[in-house]
Amino acid sequence: MKSKQDESLIREYVSGRPQAYQEVHRWIEKAVDSRHWGLYQHREDILQDVHQRLFSNLSGGRFHGKSALRTYVVQIAKYTCIEFLRKKIRYQSVDLDSIDLVDANPGPEQAVAASERRERAAELLAHLPEGCRQLFEMIFDDKVPYQEISRRLGVAEGTVKSRAWRCREVLKKWLGTSRS
Repeated sequence: MKSKQDESLIREYVSGRPQAYQEVHRWIEKAVDSRHWGLYQHREDILQDVHQRLFSNLSGGRFHGKSALRTYVVQIAKYTCIEFLRKKIRYQSVDLDSIDLVDANPGPEQAVAASERRERAAELLAHLPEGCRQLFEMIFDDKVPYQEISRRLGVAEGTVKSRAWRCREVLKKWLGTSRS
C-alpha cells in the first residue's frame, strides 16, 4: 500500500516538479555513486537511464507500493548499474596481440573434462522445474537479454529477473543436497 507521502512525491515527480525531482535524484545518486560499482566515468548516462526507467514505471503505474518509494527507486538504480556492467563485460574490447593462442584441438583430458561438464550441466538442468530450464536456456544458451525474455513471456523485466534469481536458488539448494 502506497503511503500518502509516496503518492504525492510520485505525482510531483511525474509532473516534473523540480523539488520532487531533486529528492528522487539524490536517492538515485547515492545508489549509483557507490564505490563498488566503479562507474564514475559513465555516471551521467546511468543517472539519465535510471530517471527514464523510473519515469516510465511511475507514469505507467508499475509501482504498486509493496515497498517504500525510496526502496523502489534504489532498486531500479542498482539494476541499471548491474545491467550496465553486464553489457560492459559482454562488449569489452580485446587486444588480439596480447592473447596467447592455444591449439584449437583439445587434448584427450580437455575433451573428457568438457564432456563431463556437459553431462553434469544436463543432469542439473534435468532436476530443475520446466520453467527454470526454459529460462536458463534463454539466458545462458541462447544469450537472450532480460528485456527480450520479458517480451516473449509477456511479463515485466523485473519478473524475469526475480524468476531467474529464484531458479538459481533452487539450483543452489539442489547442489547442496546432491553433494552430500
